[in-house]
Amino acid sequence: MTRYLGVDLAWGEGTERRVANESGVVCIDETGTVIDAGWAIGIDAVVSWILATAEPGSVIAVDAPLLVENATGMRRCEREVGQRYGRWQVSAYPSNLGLPALGGVALFRALEAAGLHYFDGLSTPAEEDIVFFEAYPHTTLVGAEELGYTEARPRYKKLDTSLPVTERRQRRADVCDDLIERLDRLATASPPLLLRSHPVTTLLLDVPSPTKETAHKHREDLIDAALCAWTASSWDEHGLERFQVLGATDVPDDQGRVPTLLAMARPEQRHPEYMPTSAYAQPAPLPRDSSLTAGDAARGEPSSTIFEGHMNKQAYSKTETTKADAIEFVEGGAAGSTAAESQPSGSTRAPSPAPTTVDLLRSATWHLEHARVTAAGDDVAFEAARSALAEAVFDLEAVQYGESTRG
Repeated sequence: MTRYLGVDLAWGEGTERRVANESGVVCIDETGTVIDAGWAIGIDAVVSWILATAEPGSVIAVDAPLLVENATGMRRCEREVGQRYGRWQVSAYPSNLGLPALGGVALFRALEAAGLHYFDGLSTPAEEDIVFFEAYPHTTLVGAEELGYTEARPRYKKLDTSLPVTERRQRRADVCDDLIERLDRLATASPPLLLRSHPVTTLLLDVPSPTKETAHKHREDLIDAALCAWTASSWDEHGLERFQVLGATDVPDDQGRVPTLLAMARPEQRHPEYMPTSAYAQPAPLPRDSSLTAGDAARGEPSSTIFEGHMNKQAYSKTETTKADAIEFVEGGAAGSTAAESQPSGSTRAPSPAPTTVDLLRSATWHLEHARVTAAGDDVAFEAARSALAEAVFDLEAVQYGESTRG
């Protein structure tokens, strides 16, 4: 029976003076039964858990940037998160080689050295391969119709700074408990997730979410790992029928691998130009020997066939940029300013980690300029920019009140 592993990876690898943060880890099987669940500290411990838990054919979803080749700015997949999911208040932190913490890259190298295979969603792996891919729990939360987040992602990580300080922690705990109840309802979904099948995940249901930061982060990491495990299972069952590959047109590395993110998506969260012909049209995978859908054959188009939940690379072979992608914006100030020209391009979130108030103000200014330029031509990009601006404002308020809301 196939195993599906979810890892909510701590970005920092730790130092001699500071222990790495916890990473949540969850493994489920095809029936949704939780095989193992808990936490690991440090990249070596995460790798050891994966190697001890995975079996031939296992699928692993990791919440962390895995393949990072860009020296500055952000990857295309991160930019597309904001463009496709900004309307639901979902955006992604930028990752590049200049960041001090890139635990996902270290994990990527360790897993490949151990014989596991990075999967960018653009090819069909062998059945016995153990594959791992990059995922993002927030896109699963708003992309999975079963969870019911039709307006916005739940704020189960950050404090709601619009509330009085005395109410924020309890509100976050209540939102987290509501999310756990929705995850429990996945017991009847396809594929299922059975939180009560393991004592560790059962505690999510039986014990109310804590209000203290350390205890809440401990729980949050396990929730995200469970979401990643269910995302891996969902990809293996549904493939492109319910997912999109973000960053598919990015530049591949020297081995042809593309830094992508496999994201659950409703039809309205997809970009029509890159929507595979078969998406939401054929409920079951086509046979292995089928190279064209009926619609493709009639139009003489490249195949977008889904093979056993995976995808054909031709479905995402386009290289044209979207209108939003064609506009270059500069983080740190209004586009076109002298100061801005010296900054790396592209960001949908306030800089991280530990930004200063000035950094946050500059980020907010940049997002406002982004919204002003793109609003007339691309409503999706405008919603993404407005969401990112709201995040920057939340962080500014957190700085003002002396309380961090970064998740």
